[in-house]
Amino acid sequence: MYKTPSFRISLIFISLIAFYSTNCASLETPNRLRKVIDLQGHRGARGLKPENTWPAFEEAIKYKMVTLELDTVLTKDKRIVIHHDSDTNPVICQNVNGSEIKKISLYELTLAELQSYDCGTKKNPNFPNQIPVPGTKLLSLEEFFEKVLFAEKKTKEIYEFNIETKFPDDGSAPDSLVKEHTEKLIQIIEKYKVTERSTIQSFDLRTLTFSKAKNSKIKTSALFVPTYFQGFLMTIGFGNGYRDKILSLTKDKQADIISPYFLYVTPKFVNEAHNKGIFVIPWTVNTEKEMKRLVSCGVDGIISDYPDLLDSVVRKKP
Repeated sequence: MYKTPSFRISLIFISLIAFYSTNCASLETPNRLRKVIDLQGHRGARGLKPENTWPAFEEAIKYKMVTLELDTVLTKDKRIVIHHDSDTNPVICQNVNGSEIKKISLYELTLAELQSYDCGTKKNPNFPNQIPVPGTKLLSLEEFFEKVLFAEKKTKEIYEFNIETKFPDDGSAPDSLVKEHTEKLIQIIEKYKVTERSTIQSFDLRTLTFSKAKNSKIKTSALFVPTYFQGFLMTIGFGNGYRDKILSLTKDKQADIISPYFLYVTPKFVNEAHNKGIFVIPWTVNTEKEMKRLVSCGVDGIISDYPDLLDSVVRKKP
């Protein structure tokens, strides 16, 4: 197709807008609210070991992540299990005899039933470098804290926790369920005396309200994901209205942190968040190029499936 000069000029103009609105290296770096960047292993270390399992959290610990990021769901018997979806996931879990599991709501299963699954043998097809750990079981939140606190005695390190509440994607979770999940989560955080180093995050912003009401000392983080169209507009240098909206929502919820998909992050976005006293910790960042861009933007933390890469890029010595 023939491209007119005006078409070429428009394309160059759009490209320049995109570059200068998202690239931070050529601009004055915003002041970071954290002195040390918060490196977070997403679902432990999803790119390296089975997600949200102890082997994945061990990988995050191995690469000295500052924070262990994890997902939680409330079970039928009112226990909190570490699992990303509100349904069982046949892609990554199976029965111990190797047969396929059915997709069932976690609200219909007890913790014991969920822990009868093998969630370490199947390799996530989206992560070719992931190493299976056959026989791995799902963890309750209590078991997770027991293991981490024991690990801290060995490593002499102290870890932070970024704990997400998960609900059905269709938004059908009633207030009562969101409140119950959040309050049970806080009870466990308080039991293990990790209030000061815990963050509760969610796409369902009701969680943040319930969390602040129950224990205001626990930090909260507002999660946001763009639609495909919004993401496209931000990729080509537009979409500031979407950025303004999520900053406003975060401020209204009195959240300490805004945790957007990384496309949202620009120098202006980081500066405006910091001016409101809000930390910026984007997700899920899996390339060296994007990690470097975000560091130059002055973000306060980065969430990645690859703690090994995050460690080597951000902590790289000059």
